[in-house]
Amino acid sequence: MINKHDSLAKACKQLCLKEPFYGLFLMMLNKEWNNTKVPSAGVSKNGINYQLTVNENFWNGLTELWQLMIMKHELLHISFFHLENQDRFPDKVVANIAMDIEINQYIDPSWLPCFDVTTKEFEAKYTPIAKKLAEDVKDGVITMEEYTKQIHAIPPRGVYIQDFPELKLEPKKGTKYYYDKLMQGKEQKEKTGSSGSSALDSLLDQMDSGQPTVCDHGTWKEFEAMSETEKKLLRSQTDFHLKEVADAITKSRGTIPSELADYISKIDHKEPPKFDWKGYLRRFTGGSTKIYTKKLHRKYNKRFEDNPGLKIKQKRHVLVAVDTSGSVSKNELEEFFHEIYHIHKGGTEVTVVQCDAAIAKIEPFKKDTADKIKVHGRGGTSFDPPCDYFNENPHKYSCMIYFTDGEAPAPVNKIRGKILWVLSSTSNLNDKLPGLKIKLN
Repeated sequence: MINKHDSLAKACKQLCLKEPFYGLFLMMLNKEWNNTKVPSAGVSKNGINYQLTVNENFWNGLTELWQLMIMKHELLHISFFHLENQDRFPDKVVANIAMDIEINQYIDPSWLPCFDVTTKEFEAKYTPIAKKLAEDVKDGVITMEEYTKQIHAIPPRGVYIQDFPELKLEPKKGTKYYYDKLMQGKEQKEKTGSSGSSALDSLLDQMDSGQPTVCDHGTWKEFEAMSETEKKLLRSQTDFHLKEVADAITKSRGTIPSELADYISKIDHKEPPKFDWKGYLRRFTGGSTKIYTKKLHRKYNKRFEDNPGLKIKQKRHVLVAVDTSGSVSKNELEEFFHEIYHIHKGGTEVTVVQCDAAIAKIEPFKKDTADKIKVHGRGGTSFDPPCDYFNENPHKYSCMIYFTDGEAPAPVNKIRGKILWVLSSTSNLNDKLPGLKIKLN
């Protein structure tokens, strides 16, 4: 008899052969056996990574195709970021059903247990069996070990889009679409006693009564208390794994699944800037520059033979103020830091000063930590502190760029240097601000 570890390893190899992308992705995940944590299989937390947790008794009752189905099902939950996004949906019961409807559409129907059987037919056949087994173990007719073995022999039928013909669900429309449609059904059930869909009524009744169902994601509770920082770390780690797998698949002339191709193509992709920073700063800046020397191995040093040549470069140093007051939205802040990224990418040294009514943080902008910048402030607005700081350091910076929504009076003191006010795409130009002003498109 194949032991559980060999059985799981064999299933991983089969998934690699049939669907290489998901097979390689699975290999990157930690796997654990736990018969008390999950009744079947599920995704659980492992530091800032995901892991696959499997119930051995459940696994042993699966056919080889069902094993592939279970693994891909859980991998799709991870790839679609369902665990991180679950807090966007107030009704967890309905969200669980919606997410399963979505991802089961991306699994080969031949892998799905009882795919060609309706929920009514499935329940009519297997519900009596489950009830009889429960009675037998209670009366001592069979042992708990026998009960566990026989109950796991029942096919783990999932939730399929065709189970809800009355709701007229469109295929591959995303979690929110299915959630909204199911919520309409649930609200109707609360008013009239029926959602109009017998399958949805049955699922809601089971989950409300506390009965375990195929949509019960018990291990997901580990992710509910995560902070925004932890979620970002988890997403970054997942992005890294998805990109690694995609690169490996592309090199071996394989194909990336269509459901993930668009998302993976956007990882590490930066939208072009909304303004020609490189050309503008070349014309606009003056004053402070830093001198850098670069060794050129293709050019020999004229003064010292056998030594590499040297290229002397000048680098601008710009002070960038970011308005982090409460009137600036999250989207505006993202827009600001996106432009700052491109200023830095163009060869300019950038020091960022975050300010609401007072300076909250002054730090150099670094490319490798651009996505991890913590925003400080979020109070009232005053343009004076950053402008005063700029005046106090006239030889340190070439110029000052101030990103803001413009919702504050002009600074009191005269600005002794070049300043450019950059207003967000959703703001109005403030004509009272001194110096040059632009609005992002």
